[in-house]
Amino acid sequence: MENNAAPFRLDRLPRPVLAAAAGCFVAGFFAHIFAFTNIIPNSDGVSRVFDAQQMTISGRWFLHYASVFHAYFQAPAVIGFWALLFLSLAAGLSASLLRFQHSGLSALCGALMSVFPSVAYTFLYLFTASAYCFGIFLAVLSVWLVARYKYGFLFAAPVLACSVGTYQAYLAVAASLALIRVLLDALGGGQSAKEILRRGLKYLAFLALGLGLYALLLWIFLRVKQLELLDYKDISSFGGMGLSALLSKIRSAYKEFLRYYFVPRSFARYTTSVTVLGNAALGLTALWALAQVMRRVNWNRKPGLLPLALLLCCLLPLALNLTVLMGDAMPIMRYALVLSYGLCLALVDRALAPKPAKPAKAAPARQMRWQPWMHGAACCAASLLLILSFQIDNLAYTVSAQAHRSTESFVTRLVERIESTPGYRNGMEVCIIGGFPSNVYYNEMEIFSLVEDYSDLSSSVIPLNKHVYYYLNDWMNIPWQTPGEDVLQALSDSALFQAMPLYPDDGSIVIAEGRVIVKLASQYIPKKAYEIAYENRR
Repeated sequence: MENNAAPFRLDRLPRPVLAAAAGCFVAGFFAHIFAFTNIIPNSDGVSRVFDAQQMTISGRWFLHYASVFHAYFQAPAVIGFWALLFLSLAAGLSASLLRFQHSGLSALCGALMSVFPSVAYTFLYLFTASAYCFGIFLAVLSVWLVARYKYGFLFAAPVLACSVGTYQAYLAVAASLALIRVLLDALGGGQSAKEILRRGLKYLAFLALGLGLYALLLWIFLRVKQLELLDYKDISSFGGMGLSALLSKIRSAYKEFLRYYFVPRSFARYTTSVTVLGNAALGLTALWALAQVMRRVNWNRKPGLLPLALLLCCLLPLALNLTVLMGDAMPIMRYALVLSYGLCLALVDRALAPKPAKPAKAAPARQMRWQPWMHGAACCAASLLLILSFQIDNLAYTVSAQAHRSTESFVTRLVERIESTPGYRNGMEVCIIGGFPSNVYYNEMEIFSLVEDYSDLSSSVIPLNKHVYYYLNDWMNIPWQTPGEDVLQALSDSALFQAMPLYPDDGSIVIAEGRVIVKLASQYIPKKAYEIAYENRR
């Protein structure tokens, strides 16, 4: 029973737990080996060769401490090792929470947890990937502590606070896993509705306590450092959301949940018709398994249990897609959605478990003939999703690597043009206005459109003016300092600049008043307030 388990011993780990951890590590290694052996910066990573990850102003006050495993610099192999280790630990604990009995299904669940596309998007932010995977592990660990020990919530709440303090999206991981655990307990039929409700309220209290502790620690960090939250994507005003706005976001969470799995190229660009087929096959198999599991429960003897189980099922999409309520649903933030696959496989695993023997007679053998078909269908559907995720992961790496190659080629040619301009002298101030001129060099491949957030950047990782200088300084070792905002704005408004053609046309680079002026865009776009605050973070 809950909270009455034997003391935890590493040498007595169940095989399904080990299978989930091993499946996660092995699948993750082969899926992401390109990321572990290359440095492929995105538009954020160009300024993160070395970064202490002081992200208190974004609400991630624990990220600095969670990043210590790779010493704050981009070391792909080190980051990859720690990231897979933490994901494997999370997979093992998840298998324990879902009570897997079949090692094959458990291994598939673990493999999906490391190959799910959100993980690849995490590795595209390589400079912080191991810290984020540590945050996932903490989220799973917090739920495991509550489930394992009677007073586990006392330790689980601080662990959850640290997870959310690493990345707020991982609140959805903890909430979803807790809800799935309670739902599986309800479907077990061994406890009354009152007991299940009490257990659900305990998990809810744990989540509220952990979130409250996160908010308190964030307030302390902001006070001590004399900082304010960034006004980025309304993060500073999230707590003041009105009822109508909240209801609208809840509706959106349910709608986008269905679109993610069953509508190609809608909520997620990488959801193709084949992905929908895999999702439908696994979902139908899970419904088949659910029907078998529910047949074993005497609902008449457990009044109120069935409506409670149905309520938990209705709340599950909201928990899995909780990041929509946070005002953002970037691919990196969708990791909790992988737990829906874990639930499907857990239902099949439970349906395959031997039916409790009755004193009068045993179940006829013919009632068990459907089990191999269910097991095979679940394995085939999960394997298909695994292969598709593997492809999307490596397509994302291909797109990002292409962007880096394009950037390096473009910047190399740009520097050569600048240094060969008549009158150029070493030490001159170089004022580059604009980012990568995609209207000139943009040559998109159709397949790249499957990769969200990177399909429009596949030609370069320097879309904004600031990224040009980040790349010059940190990646090309060219010490041209970023001019002040007032200088760039004044040049952008000048008659000389307005008369210049766009790069790479002749005359797009001129030398005037002792400085080099380069026109990559028709005007300078000033940095937003949150960008300036971010650059001055501590």
